[in-house]
Amino acid sequence: MMKKTDVLVIGAGINGLSAAWFLNEAGFNVTVADKGDGLNNCSFGNAGMIVPSHIIPLAAPGVISQGLKWMLKPESPFSIRPRLNREFLSWVWKFKQASTQKHVEQSAPVLKDLLLKNRELLVELEEAEQLDFDFQKNGLFMLCNTQKGFEEEAEVAEAIREQELPAEILTSEEVRQQFPKVKLKIKGGVYYPLDAHMHPNTLMVQLRNALIQKGVTFRNQTEVTHIDPSKEDEVRVKTSSGEVLIASKVIVCAGVWSAELGKTISVNIPMQAGKGYSLTLENPPFKTQHCAIFSEARATMTPMGGKLRFAGTMEIVGNKEQINPAKITGLKKSITHFLPDITERHFQGCDPWVGLRPVSPDGLPYIGNIKSHKNIYVSTGHAMMGMSLGLVSGKIIADLIQKGKSDHEHPLIAPDRYN
Repeated sequence: MMKKTDVLVIGAGINGLSAAWFLNEAGFNVTVADKGDGLNNCSFGNAGMIVPSHIIPLAAPGVISQGLKWMLKPESPFSIRPRLNREFLSWVWKFKQASTQKHVEQSAPVLKDLLLKNRELLVELEEAEQLDFDFQKNGLFMLCNTQKGFEEEAEVAEAIREQELPAEILTSEEVRQQFPKVKLKIKGGVYYPLDAHMHPNTLMVQLRNALIQKGVTFRNQTEVTHIDPSKEDEVRVKTSSGEVLIASKVIVCAGVWSAELGKTISVNIPMQAGKGYSLTLENPPFKTQHCAIFSEARATMTPMGGKLRFAGTMEIVGNKEQINPAKITGLKKSITHFLPDITERHFQGCDPWVGLRPVSPDGLPYIGNIKSHKNIYVSTGHAMMGMSLGLVSGKIIADLIQKGKSDHEHPLIAPDRYN
């Protein structure tokens, strides 16, 4: 049995490290427990994009119909493996219920607030701590290679503008002027100047090293299996090895495994794993300073130093990290379709990365205190927005523990909203 700590953080992804960061700053003794080594979770191999423009939640009108079309294509960027599982079926039903225009209108202002604050916190982190994670604040391009796709993206841009966020609709020639060394097969695009990108691997390693230097304890290979909040002033958690960890407060940041931990305290946290992939080219055939999303393909391109990382797909297939070769093939085809200068030979020797994103049924994260358990907090369910929402999520949790309130908490992201 370990010595009691002020705060135990379960999970060493961006949400866990961010919570540990702000709590350590506030003077709390913090321990971070992770079931792995904390160096290859979902926060490492992602696209590294910071996207204040992405204020439309995953659960939105049209998503289900598009998803049904893609399900019939093995190489498509989206797929669901139907299964007779009560939790899965319940999640699908909740997703369908949330995919309404009313939900989008309610969620957009909440996401806007969180995304802008997260960007602000990243800037502060970079400047105050002198961390260098290749934070490039030069916007994001949504690129479209069909006229229909371009028109749809232009409509999205208008909706973003209605939320008083900048968006520029560009012709194909205007886009090409921003990518002078890149051959693009496109009809047009949209530019979001507030968006940014960085190197997620570097941020995670530097953040972890800085936390260790500041006195935060890391417990690797420590898988938490049960949470016991029965005592008034402490929480006990059991691990797979039989060890018991004790803390005054516990924060669940365990990604797709958070739902199972929720069950141990009778809290319903609906979650499905959204498997995503990335491919990083060490020696790409061109250089660019801009990140981009290939709209119709739902794939991304991010420059990271002299490398190029491509990421995409969303597979709802359970908590298995096995690589689906068809999805890798589909991702490569999408890349070479938009970028004719890249061919199959550029991917030779390029090992795919796979990660499980925690996806809530309404497309919003779970951030806050469990009302029925005053000493337990949750920060998970960020899907593809982990890097774009991680720091602000940690700040919310730290403020709630330190002050009992946060300027950015909201009922729509309450962790027990499905209870």
